[in-house]
Amino acid sequence: MDRPGDRWSPSPTALSAACIAGLALSAGVLVLLLPAVFQSGAQIHPLALVGLVVLSAAFAAGARYWRPRAPGQISADAD
Repeated sequence: MDRPGDRWSPSPTALSAACIAGLALSAGVLVLLLPAVFQSGAQIHPLALVGLVVLSAAFAAGARYWRPRAPGQISADAD
């Protein structure tokens, strides 16, 4: 029987998909802002770039952590 807390928790597949979407969005914004950094008179705050790098890294780590298992993969803690 399911525990009450499991009813509303998202599946690892949904979390992985959300992380991939967040990674694509944050990395895309970072790539678009990066050329402006090397232009003279750039008005981009360095903390904005650092924040986007950290956000992209967090989404990448989340996508790796919550990746779904392959159909034939055997869990080590199934014993």
